[in-house]
Amino acid sequence: MDLTKLEEKLKNLRDQLYRLETVETEKIRQKRILADMGDDFRENEGAKMVMEDHQFLHLRTANLRREMLELKKKIIAARKQSG
Repeated sequence: MDLTKLEEKLKNLRDQLYRLETVETEKIRQKRILADMGDDFRENEGAKMVMEDHQFLHLRTANLRREMLELKKKIIAARKQSG
């Protein structure tokens, strides 16, 4: 893969991460409010679903960050080869 494609892919991953950290996080915050998550949410099925969404969001975010790190390593290697 050439350097411009790697940089474009990194830009797309950054955009995805930004969307996850802003829009999706706000959606989950709204769901938490609607699910009436108090101190004890273990018996609240809606709250359980929101917590699963929240955990999945963190998993997706971590995976994106990991993919971005690997891509940055490839970009650095490509720059060293070309210059």
